[in-house]
Amino acid sequence: MHAYGLAVDINPVENPYVGCGQSRDPRAKPYFDRSRHRRGMVTQKSIAAFKSAGWGWGGSWTGSTKDYMHFSSTGH
Repeated sequence: MHAYGLAVDINPVENPYVGCGQSRDPRAKPYFDRSRHRRGMVTQKSIAAFKSAGWGWGGSWTGSTKDYMHFSSTGH
């Protein structure tokens, strides 16, 4: 979807991909806790903006895998 312009990743360190509670980038670990907003993290306002265009957010995936940087037209 990225190659077709139907998905984007925003600030991968501040919004990491977390699978099974881990990320490949150790710099991302402080950003696993999404309860405290810090500069560069995806906000509810940006999630709502993408949602209004029909795009889904990887941070809302069910289960333990989350892709906080990822927005796409399919939601996947």
